[in-house]
Amino acid sequence: MEIDDRATQSAFSLILQTVIRPFKPRLVTPKPTHTAGSPRLTPHKSATRSVKVVERKHGDIFLYDLKSGTHAASASGASTGLRMYYFAGGGWQGPPSSQHWKFCAELVQKIPSLTVTLVSPPLAPGSPAATTFPILSRLYASVLEEAGEAGERVIFAGDSSGGNLVLCLALHALKEDVGSPKPHALLVVSPAVELRPTKKDGTVQTISRKDPVLTVESHDGEAKTWAQDVDPAVPWISPITADASVLAKAGVKLIGVTGGWDILTPSALKFRDTAREQGVVGAWLNWDKQMHCYPLAFMYKLPEAVQAKDWILEQMKKI
Repeated sequence: MEIDDRATQSAFSLILQTVIRPFKPRLVTPKPTHTAGSPRLTPHKSATRSVKVVERKHGDIFLYDLKSGTHAASASGASTGLRMYYFAGGGWQGPPSSQHWKFCAELVQKIPSLTVTLVSPPLAPGSPAATTFPILSRLYASVLEEAGEAGERVIFAGDSSGGNLVLCLALHALKEDVGSPKPHALLVVSPAVELRPTKKDGTVQTISRKDPVLTVESHDGEAKTWAQDVDPAVPWISPITADASVLAKAGVKLIGVTGGWDILTPSALKFRDTAREQGVVGAWLNWDKQMHCYPLAFMYKLPEAVQAKDWILEQMKKI
């Protein structure tokens, strides 16, 4: 696995983090809905004004296909080329934000052969892990089988809690059957890999003072709302406890992005290092002094966010 460590920080990044830090975690605290099932979304104008967005349902799950204006596809959403299934972060409780829609649209614009399918999974607390994970596992298996028939290369991607879902789905499926249909790659941005109560050791305490977005209490609360009565140590809740070697055996690439001023990063890097030792290939960008999910801030012209987004695009073009 190729490791890209960076440590520079622009003045814009420092100022932005200083401004938003007093408001944490309110800027990212989800507004939970108690309605069970996959919520129907309204595509944000940040996406619809630049790319085509088509709503469809796969079973009981709403999906939103984002395509460039020159990308031909059937009404069912089938296409050839590269497809990304994207799970947006939101503490397992919130729908995609405008930043998520814009990020997905940007990827489509920069890679014309790409279709990004934004997934609207059932959300906690109405649909906690025990309810939602089996539903998403069926979706995962079904869309990969369809992709194989269509000749598509598939990436499963997500940020924060969405990154958690991506890792859990792939690791669980491959553990059950390493020969089952699989994605070509997993892309995770600031993934939540550890949902057991956070150990407030020296590293986490130091980072928590710098983290401009998350608090230990907010993350642990969201994790508890998602796991509810399920032991958070099980691998399909906390992927850090899973056997990552199945990715190597299946030939699935792992692409990751983390920031140094993010309380989730120490666990994510531990997961990365274990996966690397077990033979998993791919690439990982870790940028010190950057906040949780910083690539999504590219739309605000944050220099590090733009560069991280471009790094992701370069990795995708290699698939």
